[in-house]
Amino acid sequence: MRSDNAQIVYLVGTSTGTRGGIGYVIGASLASELKHQFRLVHIVTHRDGTALQKVWVYAKSVVQFVFFKMLHGGKLVHIHSSSGPSFLRKALFFLLSKALGCRVIFQIHSGGFIEYYEGCGKALRGLIRYVLNTSEHVVVLTDSWKHALAQLSRNDSNISVIGNPIDTSKYYPVCRKREPGQPPRLLFLGALIRNEGVYDILDCVRRLKEKGLEVSVTLAGDRELEQVRLHSQGAGIEELIDLPGWVSEATKLHLLRSSDLLLLPSYKEGLPLCVLEAMASGLPVICSSAGGLSDLIRDGENGFLMAPGDLDTMARHISALIRNASLREEMGRRNVRKVNELFTLPVIANKVSELYRNVLAGAGCHSVARTGSLSESALP
Repeated sequence: MRSDNAQIVYLVGTSTGTRGGIGYVIGASLASELKHQFRLVHIVTHRDGTALQKVWVYAKSVVQFVFFKMLHGGKLVHIHSSSGPSFLRKALFFLLSKALGCRVIFQIHSGGFIEYYEGCGKALRGLIRYVLNTSEHVVVLTDSWKHALAQLSRNDSNISVIGNPIDTSKYYPVCRKREPGQPPRLLFLGALIRNEGVYDILDCVRRLKEKGLEVSVTLAGDRELEQVRLHSQGAGIEELIDLPGWVSEATKLHLLRSSDLLLLPSYKEGLPLCVLEAMASGLPVICSSAGGLSDLIRDGENGFLMAPGDLDTMARHISALIRNASLREEMGRRNVRKVNELFTLPVIANKVSELYRNVLAGAGCHSVARTGSLSESALP
């Protein structure tokens, strides 16, 4: 039960009903033990809809924040930001929060944030550095992001690594049995676009088929659905590709429990939830080394890494895993262990709670600077 004098924490970010990592993370926070320790107030700055609806949601969020702050007080604002327009929306909230005397934790969810910074003009770069340097604390999702972001900040001791949380009451390993003659099933979860490596998967499956190795592939997601369908037809593998579109959580759970491995050969990436969900479900992962993926997957131990666009390596890794059930199972067990040690809801909530208390107490937060390190527990 939460104390009546629990301190208010404003969670600024997208709606929990919007697709994507930020809404998911905020929703997990609202449902976690944090709600018993703090008075969490979600300020919704964005949700799916038309451009006019999005502008209205953002304008309303600014008014709601100012009104609630004036009426109820509160000293801590936890801003969840991506890059591009998301950062611009959150930068205004950052300035407003500071003007109202709040302490700010600024969390970056975009794996392409450094590239975004490098592509900005001088004025916007200055704003980004100002936000990083004057936030009480900055949170990123992986160790590699921390090292990269530290180059933009005057004080890297105010940067913590706290990963995305996974609900292991839903995502857990099951016994997988394939019927005789049933081809191995590969799974992709995400947007069907070129940057996610979807067309590379199709070309790789064609190569495998030409070598006499047929697999069944489910590409679950939306966006370029018809283009992907046409590409699979042109490659002569249409009968091997299942395109269910964007799936519900129940369907996603079924796919994770009936597949043999997860594929994510993306060109840009953050700390994708689909990889963590696959790991928690006991699947090995074949993915690119983009973004934070190399912080999650150790090549040859709990999955395989490849350079973005390297079809030969992808094909070799797929072949190795589908021919070796014991290797798949061992990698899957290591992934389950890693998720249970570092990414469960209670583990992440404890780290966030410690950070909130340190920032509210005005501490320098050195004690939590390594709190969420993905490498703090080595796999055997």
